[in-house]
Amino acid sequence: MRYTTTSVAASPIAFARVTTLAASVVAATAALDLVVDSVNLSLGWTVLVMVLALGVAAMPVLLGNRFHPAAGIVGCWLFAAVTSLQIAAGSNQIMTVNNLVLYPMISCYLGWFFHPAVARATVAAQFALSGVALVVSDHPEVFTTWANLVLASCFCLETARYLCSRLDRQLVSDGLTGAMNRLGLAQRLRAELDRSTRTGAPLTVAAIDLDGFKLINDRLGHLAGDQALVAVVAQLRRSLRPSDTVARVGGDEFVVLLPDTTRDAAIAILSRLQAGSDTPWTFGLVAARPSDSMQSLISRADEDLYVHKNRRSRSRTLPTDLPTTDRGSSPHAP
Repeated sequence: MRYTTTSVAASPIAFARVTTLAASVVAATAALDLVVDSVNLSLGWTVLVMVLALGVAAMPVLLGNRFHPAAGIVGCWLFAAVTSLQIAAGSNQIMTVNNLVLYPMISCYLGWFFHPAVARATVAAQFALSGVALVVSDHPEVFTTWANLVLASCFCLETARYLCSRLDRQLVSDGLTGAMNRLGLAQRLRAELDRSTRTGAPLTVAAIDLDGFKLINDRLGHLAGDQALVAVVAQLRRSLRPSDTVARVGGDEFVVLLPDTTRDAAIAILSRLQAGSDTPWTFGLVAARPSDSMQSLISRADEDLYVHKNRRSRSRTLPTDLPTTDRGSSPHAP
C-alpha cells in the first residue's frame, strides 16, 4: 500500500512545506507550554515533544528530494504515542487539553496528503492511544473534550480527503463533458500500459473525431456544438465499462482506452456505438504492443483514424440539415 495519496494536488514540494509547518506548530505549542507554566508541567515529556517536532520540521529542509513521505506518517505516530504517554503520566489538566487540541490539525494533514486507509488508521490509533491514556490518568473530566475532538478530527480528516479528491477530479477532467483531459489520460494510459506489459492482457486504444463538427458550430452555433460533444461523451460512458476511459484531447477529438479488450472486440463495440450515435463520428484504433510508449500508441491510433476519416469523406457528402445521423456500416467492419 502506498503511504501517500496519488493526488495531483499533493505535490512533493507542498507536502514538504506543510510537513515542516505542521511540525513547527507542534514544537511551538510545546515551547509555549514550557514558557507559560514550566513549574507544573512535565518538563521531560514536553521537551521530548518539542525536540521530535523540531526534528521532523527540519527533515524536509535538510534532506531535500531525499525526504520520504513515510517520515510524515512516522512523525504523526510518534506524536500520538508521546502525547498519550504524557497524558497518562501528567498531572496537569490544562496540559492534557493542550495535547488533544492539536489532533484535528494532524487529521487534516493526514487527510490531504496520505492514502485514505493510512490516514484513517493513523487517526484511529491516535485517539485509541489517547483514550486509553485518559482512562489511566487522573483527568476523567477531560473525556468530554476528548470526545468532541474525536468528532472534530474525523470531520477534518474526511473534509480534507473530499476536497483533495474533488480537486484531483477537476485537474484531470474536461470541464464541459466530464471526460478525462490530457493530464488524466496520460496518467491512466501510463498505468494501463504498465499493466498490459506486466500481465500480457490486451489493451486497445481508439481515437475518435466528430464528422462535420465545424459545420455544426458554424450553422447551429457553439451551444449546439457543445451539446453534441456532451451527448457523444455521455453515450460512450453510458455504454462502456467502468474500467474503460473516455478522454477529450482536443475540440472534437477523443481517445478511448479499452483494457482487456482485443482489437476485433473493440471494433465491434465502437461500430455498434457509432451506428447508434445521433452525432456522426469516425474512429481509428490499434492494439498496444510491448514496444509502445504513450506517444506511439496514440500516434498510431490517430493514423488509423485519419485513414478511415478520409475514406468516409470520399464515400459520402454531409447533408445540409445538421446535426445528422449516420447509420451506415462502419469502415472498420469486416
